[in-house]
Amino acid sequence: PMFRTLLLSILISTTAAELLLSRGVPSLRGGADFKEEVTGIVFPQTLKASGSTLQFLGAGERKKAILGPFAVNIYAIGLYVDPLGAKNAAANVKDANAAGPVLRDGSFSKALRLVLARSVPADKIGDALAEQLEPRVRGTDAPLASFRDFFRSFPKLDAQQEVVFAQSGSTLEVTAPGGSRTLQSAALCKALFDVYLGDKPVSVNAKNSFADGLLRLVGNM
Repeated sequence: PMFRTLLLSILISTTAAELLLSRGVPSLRGGADFKEEVTGIVFPQTLKASGSTLQFLGAGERKKAILGPFAVNIYAIGLYVDPLGAKNAAANVKDANAAGPVLRDGSFSKALRLVLARSVPADKIGDALAEQLEPRVRGTDAPLASFRDFFRSFPKLDAQQEVVFAQSGSTLEVTAPGGSRTLQSAALCKALFDVYLGDKPVSVNAKNSFADGLLRLVGNM
């Protein structure tokens, strides 16, 4: 009974926090800010990263299972791209299945904006991402240890704080409230975007939203 009571309190507090987060911000398209529907986190239509102004494509939630079917929202993830570069790369893209590889492998500038839905120790975010990256970069010179260590350089990430992963060429710039780090690795760049755009994405909703955004950008949706 005590365990069930504790679990119920966690779920109630989680639901309340997410409801408060999502209140008062309508889900908008067509040039206005976009509200990710599960977390209520808002994404602006543009993002300045690596000296470029990037355009929003879509967003989705990342959940963490806590017990059986129960899960909590950890963060929302949004994708931004150089619109001209992405449009040129996707000239022949006709459906969502073809959109993922173009977004993952395209040489145009792009960025992932990760926004926390709750307070989380920074090293937990870094470790979780590194766990996803490790099999994807195995056998390459990707600086995974440096990537992981960056998240150990500050204590935590609070709700609504963000981490931006901006790729320009083979350079990945990671920016968080605790500072920034620049990593040079084509393998790491591809692996990070594969986490969200590959065959086994950590958020199916995010991948689908990103693909739909690319199809809208090229006029095929």
